Amino acid sequence: MISSHCGFQPLKEVWVGGCYPGSFAHALPEKHRSVFQEISEITNQDLQNLQDVLERLGVVVQRPNFESIELYLDEKHTLIKPPVSPRDWALVLDDTLYIIPQYPNSVTGFDSTVESYKQKGHKVTVLDRSQNDPMCYLSFPSIVRLGTDLVIDINPGTIDIVQPVINKLQEKYKIHLSDTGDHSDAIFCPVAPGHIFSTHYKTSYEQTFPGWEIFYLADTPSRRVQNGSNNQWWLPGYDYAHFNDFVFDVAKDWIGQADETVFEVNMLIVDEKNAIVIAEDDRGCDKLESLGITPHVVNMSTRAFWDGGIHCVTCDIHREGNIINYMELVKNK
Repeated sequence: MISSHCGFQPLKEVWVGGCYPGSFAHALPEKHRSVFQEISEITNQDLQNLQDVLERLGVVVQRPNFESIELYLDEKHTLIKPPVSPRDWALVLDDTLYIIPQYPNSVTGFDSTVESYKQKGHKVTVLDRSQNDPMCYLSFPSIVRLGTDLVIDINPGTIDIVQPVINKLQEKYKIHLSDTGDHSDAIFCPVAPGHIFSTHYKTSYEQTFPGWEIFYLADTPSRRVQNGSNNQWWLPGYDYAHFNDFVFDVAKDWIGQADETVFEVNMLIVDEKNAIVIAEDDRGCDKLESLGITPHVVNMSTRAFWDGGIHCVTCDIHREGNIINYMELVKNK
């Protein structure tokens, strides 16, 4: 079933990203293959741990299925970024799954799962960049769903392009626009009705979320200097300086700007009693517990390579519940 209206209603089915198998390393320069294999192995192990925790909590987990390497190569025969972070290009609004294609010969790496949805009559819309579909210009990790309300962060330079999408969404939702220029799920996370976890970014919560409690996490990233990586990516305990030329020349689209990211806010709420977190902030875990939410710790050792936390490497497909006006619900408490 495809249905999701909010990020904290009970999670029933979710996508968890994946990294290419080690056998794909032959597409890379020989001197970088061992590093690629090691990063992939660490990433996949952590993603498997995440899957195990989710399944113990009763959530159905879908993973990418890698077949021929040819599906994931660009016109220069270079590997495209693996589908580690499905939140970047997949989004469920109401009963429709929207997908921005990632590969010339494969939609997402979740192709067999997508096909099964279609065969069951579920709504899947694969967007088309070549046709300048304006929804492709929305940043999916910057769309926060709260029942009848959507909080959407947009690039002011694209407002004319995305305005038709905003107008269409306004037929069903109350739209709140912001322009921080960052992925919203790296800035704040509504963890329950009336409660928001936030980073050091100071946004106008009093206007968008009147009456909601804002809990600020510590600003943890502050200029991490590791492994000769120009601060953009790092892995704890490893010196991969020789890998930099490859990363910034060939795989620059694989990484983000990890020194700016507070990964602790990038959590996945499973239901009203459970959340999956990266626990570097004991205050955050204590606060969740005070709200009756148990934090389940899952490490993402390579998060600062992929610049992705728990929320990034997942995409909720089915959450149980109806469209609720949470703004009014909190306001009337």
